[in-house]
Amino acid sequence: MIYNDSFVWLHFPKCVGTKIEHLFAKYFSDVKNLHQDPVDVKLDPAISWHDSIDQRIKRDKGFEPGDKTVICSIRRLPSWLESRYNFEYKRAPHLAHDPEKLLKGKFLENNGYENHADYYINQYLPKKLLESGRVKFIRTENFEEDFKQVFSKFIDISKVPDWEYDRYVNKSKSFLPDKVKEGLYKSDHIYEFCPDWKLVDGLVYNK
Repeated sequence: MIYNDSFVWLHFPKCVGTKIEHLFAKYFSDVKNLHQDPVDVKLDPAISWHDSIDQRIKRDKGFEPGDKTVICSIRRLPSWLESRYNFEYKRAPHLAHDPEKLLKGKFLENNGYENHADYYINQYLPKKLLESGRVKFIRTENFEEDFKQVFSKFIDISKVPDWEYDRYVNKSKSFLPDKVKEGLYKSDHIYEFCPDWKLVDGLVYNK
């Protein structure tokens, strides 16, 4: 999480968050009153940099989101599921990952727990927050454009050279079988199993 008196940015996993963390740490560490959680398990075993608004309120009684603009990174569901599967497979290859379950929005976390894509949408973008009108999105697929448009209201984005936007950060190797990957992308069937993500996709991408 990164925030100041005007905005709160949420590090939604597998949505170009590591890149944003890098850009802020490198170019905006001197911005007055800007707080950035350390992205380091040794410094923060609780991994609080991935907090949602509600999680941070429970963790830090002094945290007040108030009427701040909430900025959340996001990406289309098939792409997110592919990235999530590759990430979890890489960090826990010993688990019995079943790529077919992705077609219903399911995947294994590194602790063996079977999770669902809609859990993450509801955690970071609950209905009440979406209806507040305070949320701005940074689409992974339109990263440079959205980053500049959204953050230009709060920071001097001219500090970031253009070449930074094209640099990959934390990209995972692909472990997803071609057949499953094709199934994820060939139709909107996946959204039947992820209605909450479908709602957000429609809001963000005007589907």
